Amino acid sequence: MARFRFALQLVLDRRLDEEEAKRRALASIESKRRDLLESLRSRQSEIAAGRAAWRGELVGLVDPASLRHHAAAGVGLFRKAQRTVLEIASLEKGIIKARTEAVDAARARRTLEILRDQRLAAFALVERRREQGALDEIAANGARNQRGQESALQHEVTP
Repeated sequence: MARFRFALQLVLDRRLDEEEAKRRALASIESKRRDLLESLRSRQSEIAAGRAAWRGELVGLVDPASLRHHAAAGVGLFRKAQRTVLEIASLEKGIIKARTEAVDAARARRTLEILRDQRLAAFALVERRREQGALDEIAANGARNQRGQESALQHEVTP
């Protein structure tokens, strides 16, 4: 029996590699985004803790130097949080682009897989027909031999 060989297997392998590279790139960008979101959450909690500490110092005797220190620290944390938000926003465009590229690569790979499956089905059909033809020929030869033997026996038996 013949073996199926897909003529475009090298192209399919290349498309699989490209798709995997695109998925890794997307995962890398999404990992950076998750890290930035975690960083933003921690900065927000630091800002909240700083505000609570600042409110605590507003009770009783107020130290202006300490208030200035808390205000400066709060502004610094707020600026860091803003920079993180801007970094996350800049990554969003990259994520959209990387996701689109990954989907396109998967579509290109799947197209070749569908072509391969169609060619495999056609190959299997041709093979089944070929095998059926061979079986039919064997059966026809067997029937011919059987008739030949029967006719030879009839000639021997008739006086």
